[in-house]
Amino acid sequence: MATPLTLVINLDKSQQRLSRISARLDELKMPFERVAATYGADLNDRQLKAVYSESLNAKSYRRPLSRAEIGCYMSHLKAWQTIVDRELACALVIEDDLVIDAPLKDFIESLSHSTDSWDIVKFYCRKKNPKVISRTAIGSGYDLCRFQKIPIGNLAQLITLEGAKKLLAARQTFGRPADDDIQHWWEADLNVLSVFPPVVHVIPNATSDIEQQGARKEKRQNFRLWHGAFLRAKYEYRLRTELQKAPLPKLVD
Repeated sequence: MATPLTLVINLDKSQQRLSRISARLDELKMPFERVAATYGADLNDRQLKAVYSESLNAKSYRRPLSRAEIGCYMSHLKAWQTIVDRELACALVIEDDLVIDAPLKDFIESLSHSTDSWDIVKFYCRKKNPKVISRTAIGSGYDLCRFQKIPIGNLAQLITLEGAKKLLAARQTFGRPADDDIQHWWEADLNVLSVFPPVVHVIPNATSDIEQQGARKEKRQNFRLWHGAFLRAKYEYRLRTELQKAPLPKLVD
């Protein structure tokens, strides 16, 4: 069974991370290519305005995004565009600061040949007991799940061609971080699943590239505080009313 391509998002300056993740992917015999990440701190105003909408941010998110977060989103946009340009049936998109458990390869191979449609399968969840709507076994001790709330973080996710097209069509400009936009799955009609327990993990005590580029923009005006509470309430309401009814895929051994 062919293994889907892995796209590794990596900054030019992060050679040590690239060496480490490359060695692990070689060890697992997972074919991969590097996607040059966008260094947000180097973006000029014209580059920012081409993708980041301040008005959309003010409407849909609790605070302005930092340049690092914008660069991170642009890096994922590159990976999604690669899937579309190459017409890949699906590809695993990963960031370079993760630890990969061995079952990941079998899972992406099985999912790539599964029946029924899906757009994204996420392999990381930091919650120990997330609320599961439905599940089916995918391996010994692991389930393919539909969570009530999609996990935060874009550490590793298998994305189909159709899923990448939906993401790109819905995000010509953006106002939230990439993982927050995916949590709002109904805006792009995304079918998002997860494997649990997670099969990728954050490197212990590692400093993220976002943190190294400067702190997130925290503006504590009263408007932002009230607006954040309103957005959380709105999101929780949509989670209760926008129920995803698509069946879980039938997996191939």
